[in-house]
Order: sequence, then structure tokens, then C-alpha cells
Amino acid sequence: MSPPRTEGQDSENSDKNGGAAENVTGDSRPSDEEILKYQKEILKDEIAKPLISRVIGFEDLKQEYASGLEVFRKKVDYIASTCSGMRAVRKDGSCFYRAFSFRLCELLWEHAGSAWHAAAMKRIEGTKDLLSYGGYDQELLIDFYEVFETAMAKQNDPEKLLEILQNEYTSDATVAYIRVVAGAIMMRDRDMYEAFVLDSYPTIEEFIAAQVAPVGVEADQIQIAAISNAFGIPIHIANLDPTQTAGEVNYHEITPMEPLPVDQQYSVVLLYRPGHYEILYRK
Repeated sequence: MSPPRTEGQDSENSDKNGGAAENVTGDSRPSDEEILKYQKEILKDEIAKPLISRVIGFEDLKQEYASGLEVFRKKVDYIASTCSGMRAVRKDGSCFYRAFSFRLCELLWEHAGSAWHAAAMKRIEGTKDLLSYGGYDQELLIDFYEVFETAMAKQNDPEKLLEILQNEYTSDATVAYIRVVAGAIMMRDRDMYEAFVLDSYPTIEEFIAAQVAPVGVEADQIQIAAISNAFGIPIHIANLDPTQTAGEVNYHEITPMEPLPVDQQYSVVLLYRPGHYEILYRK
């Protein structure tokens, strides 16, 4: 499962619009100015959307794929029949981290007072100890953890969580903390993670600097596995892809190497489409 980072689109260009001149092969390419304008338009539309939506049905998802391949339509129907709803997440490069953090906090609210909640909170608090492996200044990052902590603390109104994590600063600080934890556990257990990045990066530090720490860089399988291991939370991902199946959706199930020491486990369940993650609620 390796989501593409970006998708290119062919675009016509002309001299009268200030475009780049034709190259020697005769191909027409957009100018840097046109590319930047296009990216800004996409970003403007996306920023207008909420960070996390309320729980919604699957009508919009069905409409999105209504004229697409049959394999997608069947899979969307399967998701709609096996899940009670979903939450849309803003496409800003942090959608996995945002979706994971919201659903984790929601599970903590739902199961407050349980043995699972106590074990999960102990593991989450222990992530602060990981920061020393990354050479991070714990005093600087403790502010991010304290913001995350406010989101984890259950309130009487269950709708309050959405309000808390709709706040840009709260959500971004929580995302930043989870990114740092992912990088820190990779450095602590570098022998396990480095082998998966050496074909592209000479060291795990360079991989983290390019693919984990920067805001706007989406999570791939190695980051997701690291987060599952750090927090002790299973992550199940429904893959909405063109792989031919009997109409069902394949779930990629990531299990932490050290699960929480309780009998009852709860999973974060997400929907994956190329380059984007959203939250699913199984029936």
C-alpha cells in the first residue's frame, strides 16, 4: 500500500497567456505561474472544508464513483452495507494523522473508565519518553502533548470532541506530536525500520526529515506501522482501489508489535483512496 504523493495533469499552454515556449519535441507544457495558480485554486477549495466532518452517510462517496469503474461502485456499495457512516477529512497532506488522532480520542471518550482506556492512556503518556531518542527538546514538545491531552480528556457532550479538533491550532499541534512520535520510534528501533527506506534514503534520519516531520507530507505504510507500534493501537484500513475482488473491500490490518495488555482491543478504522484517508465506522 503505497499511496502516490501527487498526481500530474496535462494542461495546454499558449504564448498569449504568458506560458512557457514549446520545447524541442513540440510538447506544450504549463508555465510555473500556471502550475502555481492551479495549486492555489485546489488549496483554496480544500481549505474551505472542515478539518473533520460530522458523521455522514455514503451518498457523496457513491456519487463520486457513479460514473467510474464497476469495481469501485461495488466496493463503495460494500462499504455502505458494512459500515454505519464515515467522517470526511480535509485533504491537506496530514489526513492520516488527523484521522488517526480524532478516532483515537473518540475511542478514549467512548471507553472512558475501562481497562482498555487505562492501558491506552498509560501507553500514550509513555510516548513522551520516546522523544529523547529523536534528540527532540522535550520541553518544547510538551506543549504539543498538553494540547493533545486536552482532546483526550472526555467531556459530557460527545459532540464537544469535534469542536475541539476543529480548532486549527489544537488539531495541528496534535498532528505535530504524532509525527514526532512516529519519527522518534523509528530512531529508537532503527534496525527494524531503516531496512525499508535504504533504497531511497541513506539513513532513517534523512527519511524522517523528508517524509515524516514536514507538514503536508502524507503517511505511507512505514509511518502507519510506526504509529501503531508507538501507541499500541491496531489500525485497519479499507482499500478502495481497482483490485478485482468479489465486490468486497480488502482491509489492511496493522497490528502493533506490543498490543495494549488487555483482553478487549479497539481499532482505528480508516478508508483509503489513493493519496487520502478518511474515518470509517463499522457496523
